[in-house]
Amino acid sequence: MLLYYLLALGCVFFWGCTFISSKILLQAGLTPVDILLLRFGLAYGMLLPFYRKHLVLPSWKDEAWMAFLGITGGSLYFLTENSAIKYTLTTNASLIVSLTPLYTMLLMRVLNRKTTRLSSSMLLGSLLAVIGVFSVVMNGHILLELNPLGDFLSLASGLCWSFYSLAYCRVAEKWSALLITRKLFFWGFITALPFAFLQDSSVDFSIIAGQPVVWGNLLFLGVVASLLCFFGWNVAVSRIGAIHANNLIYFNPLITLLVAHQVLGEPLTWMSVSGMLLTILGVWVANGKR
Repeated sequence: MLLYYLLALGCVFFWGCTFISSKILLQAGLTPVDILLLRFGLAYGMLLPFYRKHLVLPSWKDEAWMAFLGITGGSLYFLTENSAIKYTLTTNASLIVSLTPLYTMLLMRVLNRKTTRLSSSMLLGSLLAVIGVFSVVMNGHILLELNPLGDFLSLASGLCWSFYSLAYCRVAEKWSALLITRKLFFWGFITALPFAFLQDSSVDFSIIAGQPVVWGNLLFLGVVASLLCFFGWNVAVSRIGAIHANNLIYFNPLITLLVAHQVLGEPLTWMSVSGMLLTILGVWVANGKR
């Protein structure tokens, strides 16, 4: 089991670094839709030659579930998360999205009352982790303003990932993690195309070709953060469950803060360091001290 926890934690680590890469690409002139299409297109193109089975599933219901995964874990998740930043404070968005494990826990309890039991340690650990995440996101600056549209988009993003996690557990009973990962990229790419047409967005490839830092970050997002991390995450969720795996997402803002401190020189405060320690304690308690 330890191996799968480390695998999930490794995925969370690289996902925590994607904020820096996305920020660099946005500053270079790419749009959120451009980034999503390029990273998912790259991941799908690299995975397809190695796994070509079941390009179309025999059951339309199974294909519909794959499309649902592509929307909730791909296009809608990333687009709502990126769009939220335009309408609300970054701290608001980070905090609301980082509470995804809590949404997942509550959704699983509501949808599977007979099979899901929330232990006292899980609830206590989640509470400690939430307080820790809040401290990390605030980073010494107590500023939290309500922005209804942006905060709603942040909440929608977190819920998308929760629904993805729960749906994945159902689909994984029949199909392999490798197939599901490939389908996720395909449907995530396809369902993001309408947003590109609505925004009249077209990728300026001269930006990519002319700047090594741009295509370097695109390779990181497409190969590492998408192809390897989504596959690794799906494998981990299959073995340790959606609730325990998603509890590790509480580490996401911690990793982002540490990477931003090293790469961008952003400061660390006593509040953020205390929040890191509290989050680690909360995740440890919530996962049954594993």
